[in-house]
Amino acid sequence: MRPGRILALSRYEIRRAVARRKVLAVVALTILIDTAPYYALAAAGTSLIPATYHPFLWVVGIFIPQAFFLQFIALLIAAGSMSEEYEQGTAEVLLSKPVTRREYFLGKYLGGYILLMLVVALNAVLTVSSATFIFGPQAGLQVLPLVLLVQVFSGLVFYSVAFMIGELVRRSSLSYILSSAVFFTSQIVGVYLTVIYDLTGQAMFKTASLYLPTSPVDSLPLLLAEPRLPDTVQFLFKLGDVGAVETSAVLSAVLIALYSVSAIVIAVTYFSRVDIAKRIT
Repeated sequence: MRPGRILALSRYEIRRAVARRKVLAVVALTILIDTAPYYALAAAGTSLIPATYHPFLWVVGIFIPQAFFLQFIALLIAAGSMSEEYEQGTAEVLLSKPVTRREYFLGKYLGGYILLMLVVALNAVLTVSSATFIFGPQAGLQVLPLVLLVQVFSGLVFYSVAFMIGELVRRSSLSYILSSAVFFTSQIVGVYLTVIYDLTGQAMFKTASLYLPTSPVDSLPLLLAEPRLPDTVQFLFKLGDVGAVETSAVLSAVLIALYSVSAIVIAVTYFSRVDIAKRIT
């Protein structure tokens, strides 16, 4: 594989994704989510929150979007990456150029994933800036680079699953629906299993919830960040209803890698063996 062509396809994928109104709407929503709560608190009066917590309010904007918003962005970016090319007939055009299927697949995958990383970085910049402007200098930011790396890594699961579904079904609308269904089903089943465990005390229900794809994705950033932050921050996690489902960072990382690699392998295998249709309507 030729790195230059992979990078060219990655740049193409980023430009194509940015041109879609859905991605621009996601960026606008990111700006709103990361700034509005802080300015709303400022309008209501910063005294509502004790001054002890002011230096750590950045954690609210970093961790609350982790469980839902960042994962849903990953779905939106990846679900249409392959499927829209088939619908528009551009997949055949691109593959008629001097580019291999592997280069095409990897370029598309990396381009969308880079865009996801940029959204994660934008989320962090806006959150820290807003918290600093309203509540003063923020502390504990030495943990932020690790948290961002872990959030990007955690995003691999639903990004890869949505990318795989887009390749398998080759219909953008169906791809978005099925990818969202996988995500929401995992979230809802996790809640049900936790409730059943609380009612019955049977460990099998707790264990089952730990192996759902949303559990390690939601838990890993918290498991790595909490020991590196002061006890004061625990109040802010409770305030935002943020908590780790998993108890092991190693298990969470292994599950994330397992789900992501499995989805990628399925997508690559299907892509390499199935013909490229001229256009799917």
